[in-house]
Amino acid sequence: MSRRAALVVLIVAALAERGSAVPRPAGAQARGFRGDGSGRFPDAAPPIEWGAEKNIRWTTKIGPNKYSAPVVVDGRIFLVAEPAQLVCVDAADGRILWQKSNGYADLPGKVEGKPPRGDAGNTTPTPVSDGRFVYAVFGSGIVACYDLKGERRWIRYGGPYPAPEYGRSTSPALVGGKLLVTLSCLIALDATTGEEAWKNKEVQELYGTPVPAVLGGVDVVVLPSGQVVRVSDGRILASELGGLSYASPLVQDGAVYLIQALSSAQQLTASSPDKWEARQLWEQELDGIFYASALLDKGLIYAVSNNGDFYILDAKDGKILAHKELDLPSGAGRPGASAANLYPSLALAGNYLMLFNDQGDALVLEPGRRYTELRRNHLGAGHGSAPAFDGRFIYMRGDQNLYCIGEPTQR
Repeated sequence: MSRRAALVVLIVAALAERGSAVPRPAGAQARGFRGDGSGRFPDAAPPIEWGAEKNIRWTTKIGPNKYSAPVVVDGRIFLVAEPAQLVCVDAADGRILWQKSNGYADLPGKVEGKPPRGDAGNTTPTPVSDGRFVYAVFGSGIVACYDLKGERRWIRYGGPYPAPEYGRSTSPALVGGKLLVTLSCLIALDATTGEEAWKNKEVQELYGTPVPAVLGGVDVVVLPSGQVVRVSDGRILASELGGLSYASPLVQDGAVYLIQALSSAQQLTASSPDKWEARQLWEQELDGIFYASALLDKGLIYAVSNNGDFYILDAKDGKILAHKELDLPSGAGRPGASAANLYPSLALAGNYLMLFNDQGDALVLEPGRRYTELRRNHLGAGHGSAPAFDGRFIYMRGDQNLYCIGEPTQR
């Protein structure tokens, strides 16, 4: 090896060892709900055509689950299945590497548990991983941590935690060494030990998932309620933003976007270290109920209602740039179309915007200021969550199975 090449290797190794010396946005290393929470997968280059007999590289039976998404970490896929399973799958060939139970019988002490409330079941929250450990939250209120080999680090239950009417669906978030879980209220656990760091009873449990962000140089989470909470101590910094009934917020450049029937955008500024002011940028009325979380990219907001109304908004002023009634099974019950729900959140995989319903239908769109449909696909089996994307592959749930979608291997 030449002296120059050896020097490059030493520099790269030093940077890798230092790691934390390189500034990173909050949650950048974590992978969970919607990837990093934004729904954007910029390094993905997935196929745009698939079907029940096309581009399916492998299929693995995981077990029943209605809404939780897969998470891809270092060649492994983590996902949950009823009644309380955390499952690890090899991303290359679909082999189940390990699966662990996280029910009441798995707790250190004897607990008389109750069935989870509502339609969501016990396994709607999507797991989250920092690349070293994976964390899972269940509708029962049980929270558990494993290393990537399946060795349990800790499991805890502080309940019973009363859940919302339709059940518990909020996914956990990892920020600043803390695991943020929403169990009746917002709770921060030490990610290493599972011990409670703080609890904020003023934060109501809804259905969407908190979004990690760095605002004013401070690690925060923006809640579906519209509250902004400081991660270090659980203090509410802003709380007058409004809120979302079902979906998760969008956060970018100090602005918070709440997309639903009455959508709004708020710009946050710090009036003091412990209190931030919210200035409304715009309001916009849209039609329908929005279960799917919207997506923000390059100044444009993409959103879809459960009735199949697709919108493109200008993030600067909230102006509706495009509105399309989708020719897709939805909750609208349009003539000639079967019933479906548009639960899965929108995803941007590389250069493609993807939209799904829970019956296996998918639209592939070209991002931009107008509606441009590129492909429509049908898997044959639907699911209530959006897939995960990794390189040239899509990992998608359907019924009790996990599918790997990718172009055929060239020989």
